[in-house]
Amino acid sequence: MTQRIIANITPSVVKWARETAGFSMVEEAAKKIGRIPEEILKWESGELQPTIAQARKASEVYRRPLATLFLPHPPKDFSTLKDFRRLPEDFPKEFSPNLRFMIRQTQQRQGWLSDFLKEEGYSPIKLVGSASTETNPTKLALKIREELNIKYEDIRKCAGRSEALKHWINAVEELGIFVSQAGNMQYEKIGLEEARGFVLTDEFAPFIFLNYQDAKVAQIFTLAHEIVHICLNEPGVSNLWPRGRISQDASKIEIYCNLVAAELILPQNKFIPIWRKLDKSESLNERIEKCSKYFKVSREVIARRLLIMQIIKQDKYIKLAEQFHREWIEHKSREKSKKRKDDSYPHPYTLRVINNGRSFSRVVLTAYQEGSISGRDTSDLLRIKLNKLPDYADHAGLGLQFKRGTR
Repeated sequence: MTQRIIANITPSVVKWARETAGFSMVEEAAKKIGRIPEEILKWESGELQPTIAQARKASEVYRRPLATLFLPHPPKDFSTLKDFRRLPEDFPKEFSPNLRFMIRQTQQRQGWLSDFLKEEGYSPIKLVGSASTETNPTKLALKIREELNIKYEDIRKCAGRSEALKHWINAVEELGIFVSQAGNMQYEKIGLEEARGFVLTDEFAPFIFLNYQDAKVAQIFTLAHEIVHICLNEPGVSNLWPRGRISQDASKIEIYCNLVAAELILPQNKFIPIWRKLDKSESLNERIEKCSKYFKVSREVIARRLLIMQIIKQDKYIKLAEQFHREWIEHKSREKSKKRKDDSYPHPYTLRVINNGRSFSRVVLTAYQEGSISGRDTSDLLRIKLNKLPDYADHAGLGLQFKRGTR
């Protein structure tokens, strides 16, 4: 008979781990851990201690290192981000466990990276806190575009929308803003209704998260939207829905960010001539679709541009945005249901580098090569086993030289 090894965990820490993971209901946590709710409550009250195996399972569910559960007191956790989302009345306001973990993980990475870049003598990012909601939206969009050194003609030359997104991300990361995408692995999935993106501001290491579940062209708009948040120095979570409950202050900021983002990725002086040339006998949807393909932006961006120019009204824009979202969900569902023998899936290392961010990966790997960071910390930051790091870098096509800003 196997001996049961008891884990002398700290009750208050176990409760803190559950609550900060987003499991307000004990029943939900118990189901994922595979124990009954009464048992979890006894762990948290100190009436009962779990076995090592049970404690390890709890740490996996709560997305905390096992050692954390043995601390004498709950540690100081990372701060909760400001909520800029528009939510339906029946949608839970609390962040899901997956979103909480993604925010916490990104904050941890940012904390390390900001300190590292300061020590290495890098200069602050000029865009951080460079504007306010009183700044002229068109002028700010032009300033961002100049800082990114991204040209409208280059986007038009992209072979498709995926290439256009890569072009935008590369330009943003060249400026020193770190971009990560997640949701490409089952345990990381975050619903679009909950968050299409979030941003963490910092003078040296601003981070933008994009929801990988979203369409490529929609991610471009989210990326532009979050860049404006960086200019305002307003970190937070956004879902970019056209209607729903939101505070007045948050609404003002989101409206402004959307105005600048629309001008950034689809300048009005480029859009108007093309729109006016379209055949007016065609339906509004047909013309929007043509513009979407021509400019390599989402149909929602075209509709938003039409709203800003007062070509369509708010209620029409909302209906179009909701229609486009439904059609995207249906498209994804159809694609998922197709089972083809020639289906090819990205290599796990490719998915991981998308999740970590290419620029962040380069910094960490370079620091490791130069002896500025331990192997254990490197493995923890990239979530890759130490002996797999060379394969990770090679497969993802990561050069180990990282150039950023002025030293």
